[in-house]
Amino acid sequence: MLKHIYFFIDNQGRSPVEQALKELSQKEDMKVRAYLKILKECGHALHRPIADYLGDGIYELRPQSHRVFSFFFFGDSAILLHVIRKKTDKIPANDLLLCIKRKKEVEALKNIKEIDE
Repeated sequence: MLKHIYFFIDNQGRSPVEQALKELSQKEDMKVRAYLKILKECGHALHRPIADYLGDGIYELRPQSHRVFSFFFFGDSAILLHVIRKKTDKIPANDLLLCIKRKKEVEALKNIKEIDE
């Protein structure tokens, strides 16, 4: 079980993930929130089809056609880094590189915000 789930905060004080989640339909939002609840309950124990490890410390939640990218921080927290609507079988390389960049920023600056549940 995780103690916290946080949003990544960019250098302008905004959370791209929080904004992307606000733009989802009600049905999509409910599905993503259900997956976030499972993430909080199960943490590192999640596997396909709900979640997958992509490498470089980056994981994905897999609610239907969306992907929510995160990493585990201090062993008891997850940081949500990026969200995409998946259109192809492979994760686009630029999205994975963005997640790695944001992960490094969080590790250096601790620029995070706890999500409202």
